[in-house]
Amino acid sequence: MPSRLGPTLCALGAAAVLMAPGEARADDDIHWFSPGLMLSLSFGDKINFGLGLDARYSLVFLGDTSCFAGPRAGIGAFAQASWLNFSAAGRFAAGLHGGVDLRRTPIGANAEVGWTYRTALAGEHPGGHGIHVGLGAIGAEIVDLAFRGTIPMPGDERKPEFTVALGAHFPPMYGEPGVCVIGRPLRVNGRYVLPGVAGKPRRGSARRARIDETTRGALARAFQDDARGECASIPAFLALARDLAAVGAPRDLVDRALAAAADEVRHTESCASIAGDFASMTLVPERLPSPRPSGLDRGRELARLCVESWEDGCLGEGAAAERARRQARGAKEPGIGAALGAIAEDEARHAELGWRIVAWCLSEGGRPVREALGEAVAASPEGPAREEVPEAEPSAWRAHGRIGQHDIDAAWEKNLRLARKTADGLL
Repeated sequence: MPSRLGPTLCALGAAAVLMAPGEARADDDIHWFSPGLMLSLSFGDKINFGLGLDARYSLVFLGDTSCFAGPRAGIGAFAQASWLNFSAAGRFAAGLHGGVDLRRTPIGANAEVGWTYRTALAGEHPGGHGIHVGLGAIGAEIVDLAFRGTIPMPGDERKPEFTVALGAHFPPMYGEPGVCVIGRPLRVNGRYVLPGVAGKPRRGSARRARIDETTRGALARAFQDDARGECASIPAFLALARDLAAVGAPRDLVDRALAAAADEVRHTESCASIAGDFASMTLVPERLPSPRPSGLDRGRELARLCVESWEDGCLGEGAAAERARRQARGAKEPGIGAALGAIAEDEARHAELGWRIVAWCLSEGGRPVREALGEAVAASPEGPAREEVPEAEPSAWRAHGRIGQHDIDAAWEKNLRLARKTADGLL
C-alpha cells in the first residue's frame, strides 16, 4: 500500500501557510508562529533524502516588528516531520530552539535541541529514538540552512545520523518587519494596523506625464501606501488626545493632538488623490476606529505616553518631516511638490508636539517615567529597514516626489542625531 505520509505532509504544509499571520505585532514580547518547508540529506545507517515540514513557535524577547531594522531574537518550540526517500519511512523531531535575526545584514543564526524518532528503513535498518541537536544559519530572513545530528539513545545499535537541511519559513522565524508608517502609526492590541482602500475606476488621468506603465504603477502604489499610513494616523491622534485628557494634560496639548488628526485628514486626501491620478482611480482609504484606552494607572500611562511620543513623535514624525522635505525638493511635477511641502510642515509640528508631551510627562511622572524614556532612547534604532526598491525609472521616480533608500536613511539619521541630543538634555 502506498504511504500516506507524503500527501499528508503536503496537506499540512498548505494549511500551515494559510494559517500564517497577516499582520506584524509591535509588542516587545511577541508570540510568533512560523511554518516552513525543508529538503534534507541524511548520512547514517544509509543515505536518506527527506521532504518535510518545520513549524516553529517563538517568543520574541529582543526587538520589535516595526519597520526598523534592529536585531530580533527569540526562543520557543519546534516540530518537524520528514518523508524519507518517497517511501513509508519518516523522521519526526520536537524540542526547543532559539536564535537571532540581525536584520541590518541579511543573516542570522538558530540553534535547536530536542527528541527525534525515525521509523525503520526498508526493513533492514530499524527505527528508534534519539537526541536531536542542530545549528542553522538564516539568510534573507526566510531561508534556513541547518546542520543537524541525531545521537541514538543508550543501547541503540543505530549509527549517529547527520543531516544537512535547506528550507524556507514564512513568516520568518522571529517575525517579519511590520508596516512602515510615515508619521504616527496606529496600534491596536499591540499590532500596527493600516486601513484598506476602496477604489473605483475613472476615465483618464490628471497626470499625463510621459512615464512608462511600470513607473506609473509603482508611483500609484507608493502614494496609496502613504495615504494608508496617513489615514491610520487619524485615529492614532484622536486616541492620543483622549489619553492626554484622561491623565490631566494641559488643554493645549489635547487641542494640538486634535488639530494633528485634522492635518492627517488632509494628508490622506492629498496622497490618495495623487495615487488615484496615477492609477486612473478614485481611491478612498477606510477610516479605522481609535484603539481602546490602555487601562493602565496614571503613573504607567504617563510612562507609556512618554515613550510612545518619543518613538512616534520625536523619532517617527521628525524623520517623516525630513523625508517629506527631501521628497518635495526633488519633485518637479505640478502639485506634488506643494503637497509634500505642506505635509513636511505639518509633520514637523507633530514632532514638536511629541517633544512637548515628553517634557510634560517627565515633569508629571518623575523618576519612573524618566527611566522608561532613558531605556527607550538607548534602544532607538539606528535606521529604518530596507524598503523594497520598485521597478521604476529613477529620474521619473524622483521627479514625482519619491526618494531612494540613501535619502530615507539620511533623513532618519539626521533626525535621530538631533533627537538624541535633545533627549539627553531632558534626561
